[in-house]
Amino acid sequence: METWIQLSKGVVRLSRKVTDANGTSAEYKSTSLSNYSYPRLQYPRSGQPLETCRSPCHGPSVAALCPQPQELKNTYCNKRPCHTSRFENYFAMAKAIAKASSLAGLGLILVAICLLLPSSANASFVKRCGHQLCIDGKPFYFMGANAYWLIDFVQRDKGTVDKFFDYCNQFGLKVVRLWAFNHRMPYEWGKYDETQFKGLDYIIDSAGRHNVKLILALGNTWAAYRSPQDFMSMAGINPAGKDLLDFYRSADVRHFYRDHISAIVWRTNTFNGRRYRDDDAIMMFDAMNEPRCPGCVDSASQGVVHSFLQEMSAHLRANAPNQLVALGTEGYFLNSYESSNPGAGARCEGEDWAALGKMDTIDVTVVHAYERQLESVPPKWTKCDFNCFCNYLVQYLGTHQRLSSDFGKPLILEEFGLILPEYTIEQRVLLFRLVADNMQWMKQTGGPMVGAMFWNAAIGNVWDDGYNVYLDGPVTKPKPTPTPTSAPVTTQKPNSGSGSTPTPTSAPATTSEPARAPIVANTETLTDFLRGPQRAACAEAAARWWLPSWTAAWAQTVDMTAMTTRCKDMTVLRVLLDTKQYIYS
Repeated sequence: METWIQLSKGVVRLSRKVTDANGTSAEYKSTSLSNYSYPRLQYPRSGQPLETCRSPCHGPSVAALCPQPQELKNTYCNKRPCHTSRFENYFAMAKAIAKASSLAGLGLILVAICLLLPSSANASFVKRCGHQLCIDGKPFYFMGANAYWLIDFVQRDKGTVDKFFDYCNQFGLKVVRLWAFNHRMPYEWGKYDETQFKGLDYIIDSAGRHNVKLILALGNTWAAYRSPQDFMSMAGINPAGKDLLDFYRSADVRHFYRDHISAIVWRTNTFNGRRYRDDDAIMMFDAMNEPRCPGCVDSASQGVVHSFLQEMSAHLRANAPNQLVALGTEGYFLNSYESSNPGAGARCEGEDWAALGKMDTIDVTVVHAYERQLESVPPKWTKCDFNCFCNYLVQYLGTHQRLSSDFGKPLILEEFGLILPEYTIEQRVLLFRLVADNMQWMKQTGGPMVGAMFWNAAIGNVWDDGYNVYLDGPVTKPKPTPTPTSAPVTTQKPNSGSGSTPTPTSAPATTSEPARAPIVANTETLTDFLRGPQRAACAEAAARWWLPSWTAAWAQTVDMTAMTTRCKDMTVLRVLLDTKQYIYS
């Protein structure tokens, strides 16, 4: 290894040439540190990375020489363990050190030496290992969360993104899911708002710096951010008078969507210089979020939907071979296992999960499970209560776990949650404990459900659709304040001449939480474009014969009384901390 360090008029330039045993060379050159430019990297296109894993601040051979000002230690070394070789972070590090007034002369040389220490170039991509996931050759089970709001808040304050991932690490949320599309991503065929794209760049880079993996969904069935109608319009097709099946069928839409996938996975991150397809911070791509086709239950319609999803997942696999591929499905059954569905109308969503799970173009099966999916059930057609939902969820997940094991593919519970104020915080805690228990059982037995991700993790004043779990909230359940039997003594004097009774002084609050956004439920209507009439007709027909299996006496396996007692002093954050200790131990 040859190293050059140039110091001239306060400018530091670094260069390093490394040669492996086969004579293959990799040369790393930097521009001036004083103008905060990123390094220009040149390294071989083939062969294994040349570097070994060593922290740039804590290299064992020169630990005593490396200057470690507190600013640097807090902003870099502790937050970027030996994980990846993103050289631009070395230079950000050098910039922080250069600001320290105590460093000069020899100090700058020592900084340069530290910057040139080997770091990890071995990307830690999550891989499929049969019906499990593996990372660095070891089984990977995880708890995670959705945080779609990141793509908006990164435009306002990048620090919010970093703080959020700090909280994810605190509570063991190893995987976060969000959108890889936005209001102007794209806005025309092949055109993307660069500011919004740079926001996504920053999120991905920040996730990597915090050792958090990401799942990126590439499109949406629903109207939020970018709808199927938007994609049709940008593909040159007027969506008026057409519906979702036309979206899946159109050759122009398919061409557009493939190009959209390519634009995302081949994007070069402006913060770390990596293409998305080469960035191990991205664990998986969802071809679409919840790709329903309501009323598409005939074989011809199903063939259209399946061919679209197979085409897009195959394109993903070909262009992003390092990352996992999934479909973003919800888990509904059609023509098989329908007694496990949450209602008679679930078959009418047009998702044949058992058939889609067998596709050879996907690596992972996913399911989304909510109480809102439950419909009235026979024979009296009454709505399921919370206790009923918990028992249903265990059976629903069990069916998908068994099928995923048969497919030889891992399963991720990609979305779950409980909406407030329709349900209580105590019920939400119980639900999270139930899912966490299931995850612990999966890890203990080597089962196929490798991850569970709730909707929606938030901090600060992020808008709330009723599902927010605030990671900056209290971990310990606040104890109720006893009501005083008499008015407390006060030293406040009444207003002169008013003759009024003094107002008692309130005791100060024991816990101060950040201001929270009001709850505004996010509702979607099955419009004509989303084939609402076809879905309604299908559900009416299915109600004549559908019977659930999960309402049977044998399926009531959750001891709700015991669970309530167990969870009475817990918070959701306490459940996450407990689960973190078990899953990652």
